[in-house]
Amino acid sequence: MPRQRIIDICLFLLLAGLLCYEIFILKGNNYYVVSLIIILAGMMRFLLSFEKSHPSVQMMAVIAALCGLAIASRIAFIFLPQIKPMAAVVIITGIVFGGEAGFITGAVTAFVSNFYFGQGSWTPFQMFALGLTGFLAGILFKKKHSRIPVAVYGFFSVVILYGGIVDLNTIFMMSGEPDSGTIAGIYLSGLPFNILFGVSTAIFLYLLYQPVVRRLERICRRYQLIDKEAEK
Repeated sequence: MPRQRIIDICLFLLLAGLLCYEIFILKGNNYYVVSLIIILAGMMRFLLSFEKSHPSVQMMAVIAALCGLAIASRIAFIFLPQIKPMAAVVIITGIVFGGEAGFITGAVTAFVSNFYFGQGSWTPFQMFALGLTGFLAGILFKKKHSRIPVAVYGFFSVVILYGGIVDLNTIFMMSGEPDSGTIAGIYLSGLPFNILFGVSTAIFLYLLYQPVVRRLERICRRYQLIDKEAEK
């Protein structure tokens, strides 16, 4: 198995262990500590991916700008619950700049935007889930794809992956010893919201994917970032 994949597996096992630690040991307390560890772990993996490519200041600036765009897009749509382009920005970042960039963009977006929406035990779960959608997008769409498969991925990743992970926090925080009925009830009650978020993400990806990717690729060519990304 390539060393990069071994690092990825170890990283996600670590993050899954952190979420379990928050649930069963911390009981939802000290979630800031867990959140910061998730960000640091994602940044470490992000930097390790550039071990041979020597990331430029321009590359870091572009990723920071995309984090800011994703955060602003969540806040700007505050009056439309679950209809936000946030996940679409994270997925596009993962596709263009790689899974590591997608993960750190998703994790930072959830953490920083929750200073506006409210921090809580759910924050690490949102960070991990949103980061994972960006990471898998970079893995699955290494080559150019049409906007339809990307939009389909956006829908299912938000409904199944993001919604499934974030709802875990609700399950364990509402019930110390959840049974099958509690789990099914919580997932079913959250399903309409997850589907709405998934549909809006798919629509935003369908509308924005090609024009945004073209502009990002133009930036990459101007600052000679494409060749560096190809080495990953």
